[in-house]
Amino acid sequence: MVAADATFASSYAAFRTFAKQHVAAMEARRRNADPGTKTGRGNPAPAEAEAPAAFARPPSYEPFETYGSQRAEAVTEAFFKGRYNRSRARLPENVEKWRSQPDIDNPGPDLANFPNSAFTLPAGHAYVEFVPFTYYGTSRSNPAQYNTEFLLRYGLTDEIELRLFGNGVTWQGGGNSAWGFAPIAFDTKINVWLEKPDYFLPALGIEAYLQTQWLGSAPFDSGTQPSISFNFDQSLPFDIDLEYNLGVTRTQQTPGQDEWEFVFQWALQRDLFDKDFAVFIHGYYNAMTLPRLPSSQAAVTDDQTQDAVGAGLIWTVDSRFAMWAQSAAGTTRNSPSLISSVGLALTF
Repeated sequence: MVAADATFASSYAAFRTFAKQHVAAMEARRRNADPGTKTGRGNPAPAEAEAPAAFARPPSYEPFETYGSQRAEAVTEAFFKGRYNRSRARLPENVEKWRSQPDIDNPGPDLANFPNSAFTLPAGHAYVEFVPFTYYGTSRSNPAQYNTEFLLRYGLTDEIELRLFGNGVTWQGGGNSAWGFAPIAFDTKINVWLEKPDYFLPALGIEAYLQTQWLGSAPFDSGTQPSISFNFDQSLPFDIDLEYNLGVTRTQQTPGQDEWEFVFQWALQRDLFDKDFAVFIHGYYNAMTLPRLPSSQAAVTDDQTQDAVGAGLIWTVDSRFAMWAQSAAGTTRNSPSLISSVGLALTF
């Protein structure tokens, strides 16, 4: 802004000179003396000031307009700045870099929090997400459970991602304690559109999974269950990212009894010290986006509502590797009293 300030100072000096001359001429007229003649005291009255060339037309506001435009751009940039700028990376001028360089931050791990992002992997790239420690505390309808969750992701195209999820080796406590392997779920995610800040429109993705009975041990087999969700990502002021999912899923309430229910998940995330550390708060209503929760064993007539709220931290070790930890508390009788996990993600 040095050039703009110099222009403003020059214009202001010319304006002061013009104003002083104009005031002197007005004072002469007040004493009944015409400009350019002798006054009653024998002094020549100052001539009517002629506006300098800079003021032959209305004053120029270009310096102010330039400064205002630059400030508006800076404020807009700060308003819509997300942790990963994931939509911006996919713009035509940046897409080749996004495709060619593995980046664990873009789109980021999905198992770190309860919702999943709207974004997909670049074509040909893959993620391995592994949560060796996941603990679900007791609830009114379920004993404590321990999982070793995993999620394998592959970019079929830039907009379509193929995924395989499972709770892995699982242990269940209570009176009928058991351990075994949880069934796998086939999942896919499609990025419909990117974030459009000019219209305050979040990025949108559609995700659908089918939980199967394949490879599952009997105590953890809850039947074949489908689900679909709409995933949204939006940048908020103060460098905060908002991620939320809306959808429906079918769950087994008791053996042979399935029920559809509305599900909602959300997370707010922000960098803590720099872009390598981020903190988030998150929660869910009825279920997480993936079939991670223990199946409820309460009677269908009972209130099956599950809710939880918690917080966590993500550490981006380098462009290929990230780690996270989170802990949440259930807020209803059928929710696990505690949900804690520690996980990692690798991209290649």
